[in-house]
Amino acid sequence: MNSKVSLIVKVVLFALIIFLGYKLQQIIQEPIDFEKLKEKRYTVVKDRLEKIRDAQKEFRSEYQAFAPDIDALIAFVDTGEVAIIERKDSSFMYYDKVYQQDMEKDTIITKILGYQKVKDKVFGSDFDAESLRFIPFSNNSPFQVKAGKITVNDVVLPVFEAKAPNTEIFYDVMDKYDQYIDKDYALQVGDMNEPKLSGNWK
Repeated sequence: MNSKVSLIVKVVLFALIIFLGYKLQQIIQEPIDFEKLKEKRYTVVKDRLEKIRDAQKEFRSEYQAFAPDIDALIAFVDTGEVAIIERKDSSFMYYDKVYQQDMEKDTIITKILGYQKVKDKVFGSDFDAESLRFIPFSNNSPFQVKAGKITVNDVVLPVFEAKAPNTEIFYDVMDKYDQYIDKDYALQVGDMNEPKLSGNWK
């Protein structure tokens, strides 16, 4: 083997070593990079889901049910008003026919002092209610919001859930990190089958 061919072989082998080293580094680094990306994106999406939950709790306080979809919830936050109520403990005397004597009974007196915008009460006056609609990092995909009622021990209870699927949270990097993404998983608050408001990440 002459010196020219030997040099070419050495150059090719050196390039191959560099390429294989790069591919090995990628194999090691890719899952680490995805975990960092996942943590950042999940933090943002969880915060948005918690805001949806806060809005739903206020909706339930007003209507004894949850908003049936994201449009109704946004409209409530954007233009709705809730009463500012003052509550005072009190008592009064009444005649008890069984004991045939005057007796004292405790009660609560409520008084409406005025009304406050839902947006101001829950989030602040500069909050954009429309920001509740879309899943962060998605291709403008709305949160999957639904509500209904279930019966637990003969008691009818309102329930809701809001979901953000992984396929939407990572839609722009699906090709790159496909093997690391659980396509069946979704971040979620609430549950249509249980009367709970917590997130499924807790």
